[in-house]
Amino acid sequence: MSQGKTLLISRLTTQNAGNEALSKQFIKYFLANSERESVLALDRYPRYFESLTTEQLGARPVEKFDNLAKDLMHRFTVRNAERLPEAAVDLVILDESAREITGFLRKIKRKLAWRKRLASLLLIEKDHLLSAVTGCAMSDLIVWNPAGEIHPTGSADQVMRLLLLLRIGQMSGRKTAVINHSLEIVDDRLRQLIAHVYANLDYVGVRDAKSVEVALSLGVRKERIFESPDLVFLASREEKAPHGKSLKGSIALAINGLEASSGADEWVHFMKGLGDLNRPIVLVSNAVNHDRDFSKYLASLADNTKVIEYQPGYLELRSFYKDCLVLVSSRLHASILALCEDTPVMSIEPSVFKLTAIFEQMDYPVKTVRLQEPGWSDKLLGDIRAVLNNEGADLVAEGARALGQQVELIDRAFRPLFALRSKTASE
Repeated sequence: MSQGKTLLISRLTTQNAGNEALSKQFIKYFLANSERESVLALDRYPRYFESLTTEQLGARPVEKFDNLAKDLMHRFTVRNAERLPEAAVDLVILDESAREITGFLRKIKRKLAWRKRLASLLLIEKDHLLSAVTGCAMSDLIVWNPAGEIHPTGSADQVMRLLLLLRIGQMSGRKTAVINHSLEIVDDRLRQLIAHVYANLDYVGVRDAKSVEVALSLGVRKERIFESPDLVFLASREEKAPHGKSLKGSIALAINGLEASSGADEWVHFMKGLGDLNRPIVLVSNAVNHDRDFSKYLASLADNTKVIEYQPGYLELRSFYKDCLVLVSSRLHASILALCEDTPVMSIEPSVFKLTAIFEQMDYPVKTVRLQEPGWSDKLLGDIRAVLNNEGADLVAEGARALGQQVELIDRAFRPLFALRSKTASE
């Protein structure tokens, strides 16, 4: 595998239409700024890495992490390894089934995990392992685009495996970057690993001001931190959906089912108030596999509701939001895609600070509602009524302004990274 290449690491196979949009915009953006240099793509980490966990790192996680990275690099860097694929939008595949294995079946699947076991013994997928590790060791620049992994409900093990790929690149003398993410870290061991790897990154791109503060607290040098809006905002450069798939005048809901119970339980009151508005209600998000069950519960609390039970692709999801009067959302990417269709958004903070920080970054007129604050349902219903009654700011115009501003900020923040790549390729 020759040098002079950029390697993009992202989630290429996904059940989440937001991640589909993110990975496609990520690849399109880098290809558009590639200056005819070779750009490769890797779908997260090889299956062999699934046998590696943060618990195995014990009481000295950083030391053992580095030893593990060195071992992987020495064992699996092979100059004649099969080349990773050239980055292309059609590498991104969305599973539209929205199937979610839960309960007893999930336990059985995890217990068997036969493909993971075979991979850990190098009996299957060894070629992909060699390609991935060699790609990180020999590409001039490695760019990781997290897809929700660094999150309170995310897996610390998955983040650690992705950090290992970056560390292999760093130990091989390559430039490394992480882009387009919020730093919501709750695991102490993972915090140590992130601080260690991030201190050696050449570029750290975060989505909000709060994450800038977190990065500084981790010891990242200020001049290497760049605040940039989420890359899904680049979808605003695409043509709008040709037609809508929801009834005109509908109210759309995209509620994060995994975190809907994280605050005051006022959903019954909220849905009663929503039903009193006598509008069709459509429930569809960018993560139907996680949100469908809670959407069905919400639909049972009001009349004239429709739950979309498969996962629309991000372009189709835009068409669902196109003719809606408003989207009520605790999903970031659903919110952005609705704004791309000139649909006002009432945002709900489902987690620590992500949606709040990003809507503040946009200077959006309607403030994000926090589930942890008593009375959130009445506040949200009041905001929705204001939209229906054409009161307050022109949210269509404000949304268009915010989208344009976000795209400009993305271009500005990524210039140093593209310059870094050009410099690396010429060395």
